[in-house]
Formats: sequence, structure tokens, C-alpha cells
Amino acid sequence: MKRYIVFLKQVPLSTKVEIDPVTKTLKRSSALTRTNPDDLHALQTAVNLKKKTGAEIVAVSMGPEMAVEVLREALQYGADKAVLLSSRAFAGSDTLCTSKSLAAAARKIGDYDLLFFGKMAVDGDTAQVGPEVAGQLDIPQITQLTAITAISDTSVSVTRNAGCKLQHLEVKMPCAIMVSRENCELENVTLRAWQKARQQPITRWNEHDLGLSSDEIGLCASPTQVVATEVPKHDKVVEWIEDGHAVMNIIENNVLCQTK
Repeated sequence: MKRYIVFLKQVPLSTKVEIDPVTKTLKRSSALTRTNPDDLHALQTAVNLKKKTGAEIVAVSMGPEMAVEVLREALQYGADKAVLLSSRAFAGSDTLCTSKSLAAAARKIGDYDLLFFGKMAVDGDTAQVGPEVAGQLDIPQITQLTAITAISDTSVSVTRNAGCKLQHLEVKMPCAIMVSRENCELENVTLRAWQKARQQPITRWNEHDLGLSSDEIGLCASPTQVVATEVPKHDKVVEWIEDGHAVMNIIENNVLCQTK
């Protein structure tokens, strides 16, 4: 049986998130959360392919205990199994340390054909984790996906955006695919799927289960160090203009300033 692993991330629902004054990272527990949009579309792409191949889909998320809701949602959309990577040792991991953990999870799950990632996370916008996991596993990666056109027992055929051209590729499996919101439409979740997802067990692994030591993951092991994080302030000045002459004066003054 084919096996697809889909990696999903829990992200803040809005930009109003507290910043840890010591680590300079987001205090995720302080915000309402959701599943990263691109990741849901990666899952939907895997589910669409599953209808043709009968593959098993394993959803994986790394985060605190509350990230279990991301996996519940993945089960609703059609994932068969779910794994939560949760430990204080993972906290503060940058993209490199995150990719080490996710690659270790993929190795532990084993016998995978395709790895699916969202193109990027809305709370980081780096688009690095998926390609880095592919690098850790030494497997091909497909970025800028346009469509998956065919799949066989040993390879997958895709179309990808290559700037001003489209590339048609046949890639040997296993490989990693980065998916964005433009690649598919999400299907509606049924009440039956929701009820089933609430009852399904979720496997939990920590760094020891993955064969990782605390000195190669987490904030201290991350080569990316955040020096400072701040929320930009937008100040608005409102000025009431009483008549047309005042408007003309403002326009004339702006024109004079631009010509000087």
C-alpha cells in the first residue's frame, strides 16, 4: 500500500500575538489558532490522490498539546492516522531544527511514497521547512507545484511553475511536494467525518521516540537567533477639510514639495 505523510502546522489566527521577552519568539499559547492554510491544501491534494491510489495518509504536526486540534481537523478531511510531535525540547526550533524533527518522524513512520507540505506558513513565510526535510532525507523535492498529472508505482508526474515557463517532470518516489492554496479547492467536512475524527486515537512522540537528543533540537540548537521582534505601529492622522479651497491648497503644497 502506498503511504503519504502530510505535515501540518498550527499558526496564530491573527497578528495579535504576544512576544516572549526572553526568546523573542511568538507566545503561541497567547493566541487563537488555526491550521496553516497551505497545509490544509496539501492535505486535500493528498486526499484527492488517495482516491486514485488507495494510499494511507498519515498526518503529522509538531507543537504543544493544543496542536492536537490540527490533527483532529486533518482526520476530518480524510487522514487515516495522526502523529503529534510534542515536547518542551522542540520549543523555539528554527527551520533547520524543525526539519530534523520532521525528517526523523518520517523515518520512524517509514515506507512512505510522498511527503506533502504547505508551501509556507503564514506565521513565518520562509518556505524552507519542506525543502529542508527533503534535504535531510536526501529525496527529490517539487516546489512551485501547478498540478499532479499522473502517478505510478515508482514515480509521480507533475507540472510546476518555472518562472515564465511550465515544466513537466516525472519524479522518482519517494519525494516531497510543496502545495499552495492555488493547487486545489478544499472539500466540505461532513458531520460523520467530524464524529469519527473525535474518536480516533492520536499517537504522541517526543524527541526520545525520534532518536534525537535535546542538544540538536530546540531554541539553543537553532543557528537562527532572533535578535528582536516587534509589531509595527500604524499611526493615522485625521484632518477635517471644510471647503474646496483648503483641498486645493493641500494639493498645491504637495506638488511644490515634490518638485523641490
